[in-house]
Amino acid sequence: MTPAHPDVILGSAVDTWATVFVAIGTVGAVAYALFRDLFVEPRRRPKLELRFDHSGNDQVVVATAEERDAACVRLRVVNGKRKDTADDVVVMATDVRRLDDSGQAAATPIMLPLTWSGSNPPLSVGSVHPGSERHIDLLHVDWPAGAESEIAQEWLDVAPVHLDLTPKPAGGQDTLEPGRYEVSLEIRARNADAIRYAVPFSWDGKWSGKAAVWEHLRVEQPRRLRK
Repeated sequence: MTPAHPDVILGSAVDTWATVFVAIGTVGAVAYALFRDLFVEPRRRPKLELRFDHSGNDQVVVATAEERDAACVRLRVVNGKRKDTADDVVVMATDVRRLDDSGQAAATPIMLPLTWSGSNPPLSVGSVHPGSERHIDLLHVDWPAGAESEIAQEWLDVAPVHLDLTPKPAGGQDTLEPGRYEVSLEIRARNADAIRYAVPFSWDGKWSGKAAVWEHLRVEQPRRLRK
């Protein structure tokens, strides 16, 4: 038998090692993809929370486009540190219920988004960067200029509270008479799991000046709901 030429042996060895390297590269790529999907991406997935601070600027009195003042309540959508940016974030008001003395009542469906604070025209979709937070408007009560007058007092005794929805519902679900309520919210994002909250609030329809408005319009801490 004629011995194999050295060039043939070398070529065969090169082909064998090339095949081995390709196989190693393929295995490595698969391993990295699995590591990324199982460990890296879940750790970096946005983690959103809903917060409210009575002592901060989540309760403000502002001037509206109609040249009247309004008591506005805002919530903060917070993304965790060292997470990816949460994209296409929407805070949906799914329903609202008026609470009776037992704390239970039938829910009125809404299924419309809240408005991001300060957006003009009003926007309901936004991004929240890692370690950052953005205000979203929850509700407001407005009153006419000269609210200390007797006429204004009578008007304010029946002033409703408005949920800050975009767009405004045709059925008027955003306008609520004085009473105790609980609104259900769902935070949705393109790259994050949806989370649900309930936010109780009350408005007694009374007015005793701007400084004391928060004694009449009260919002409690958001309560996380488990699915």
